[in-house]
Amino acid sequence: MNRFFSAFVTAIAGLMIVSCSGETVDYSEPPVTKPDPSEPSEPSIPSEPSVELPSALPEVASPSTATAPLSSIPHEAVEGFNDFAWRFYLANSAQGHENVCVSPLSVGAVLGMIANGDDGAGRNEILKMLGFEESEAGLNALNEYYQTLLSNLPNIEEGITCDVTNTLWCDPSILIRQSFMQTITDSYYAYGIGINPGGENGRKAINEFVDKNTNGLIKKFLSSPLDVSLAFLNTLYFKAGWTVGFDEYATSKRTFLNIDGKEKETDFMFRGEMMEYARTEDGTEAVRLNYGTQGQFSMTCVLPSSMINHIPLDEALDSDNIKSLNRGMKEEYVMMWLPKFEIESNNPHTIDVLKHLGLENVGSGSQPFGLIADQENFYLTCFIHATKLKVDENGTEGAAVSLGGMDNSAGPGGEEPSIREIVFDRPFIFYIQENTTGTILFIGSVKTF
Repeated sequence: MNRFFSAFVTAIAGLMIVSCSGETVDYSEPPVTKPDPSEPSEPSIPSEPSVELPSALPEVASPSTATAPLSSIPHEAVEGFNDFAWRFYLANSAQGHENVCVSPLSVGAVLGMIANGDDGAGRNEILKMLGFEESEAGLNALNEYYQTLLSNLPNIEEGITCDVTNTLWCDPSILIRQSFMQTITDSYYAYGIGINPGGENGRKAINEFVDKNTNGLIKKFLSSPLDVSLAFLNTLYFKAGWTVGFDEYATSKRTFLNIDGKEKETDFMFRGEMMEYARTEDGTEAVRLNYGTQGQFSMTCVLPSSMINHIPLDEALDSDNIKSLNRGMKEEYVMMWLPKFEIESNNPHTIDVLKHLGLENVGSGSQPFGLIADQENFYLTCFIHATKLKVDENGTEGAAVSLGGMDNSAGPGGEEPSIREIVFDRPFIFYIQENTTGTILFIGSVKTF
């Protein structure tokens, strides 16, 4: 069999946006408001040293050295975060019969930066959803988790690219607290950009930045201007070759049974060799395909049992089932047929998914974050998540973008055979992970052709 390397390119941009209220604010003088004696006043926000952000798009560089080895990340941190990853995928997948791909790593980076903007209820809602203790210690654990990941991923294996960028965009008139900027710089390697992300100029600047940092995979992230003045943006770009590729001469036509019961003929790739395989008691099967020469990253494809009604597909998959599959992985000779596929999706209402997962107050725009800027509160108002993924004999190429927006006014509220055969000819699930920790970068499902 010819050896083909797949190029898996994944680009993710997570953007948290903060805009002004409906009223026009003159920043040339401090705004003056008259208190309403009939309503209790919010406690004043103490003034702190602020930072001036550069107005030019930065040349983002990945960390050159790791702060700590990946093996130092506590198991419970990965387990908690991966539980969020699966719940986030399931909430997105439940919305229809379309193919799905999401990146919890990108979404979590945006939410992690935001969590540092509060020291109470807002922070705790985010921490609980991401699987961390609802406390200052929990926030520190989340920050350390991302700091260790982000300092290791870019240099984890020669020949594999896994670059992450985090940026804070805001109108130059907003005084970002020095302490907040230092925290997200230290933990998330974030850059500050003094450009208002709102309006047409902001849309063009963000699209230019995303295009560059996703290697051209996502050229028009924002299709229309945003009514915002502050934004958090995350991009993730991943490119790697399969450890053992697919021979394109072995690709042939087979029938795929779509989730709606209709059949569709499509191209199936083939590999027959020793590979990691697992099977649960209910008949769910999984195969793990490694990337690179050291197998630091992998894609696992999960095929629900033919005894399970695959509408809904995701009943065959939950966090416990995945743990069982991961524990049961062992080398076996497998003959595998996997369809070539391409997924493209965009969910402009990801904020509703996050609210469903526990961000009730934060997601409704009623929870203030007062530690981001000097003497201002900001509220989460929107979150958008879009992806594109392509898998063929030569590899996998993908991109994803996450955008979250904020505003500074509150919104409305038996015996096993020696040779395994597995044909992914009905809806199946896949996930891509870093193998030392098990941290999930991407999750998706192929339901229809």
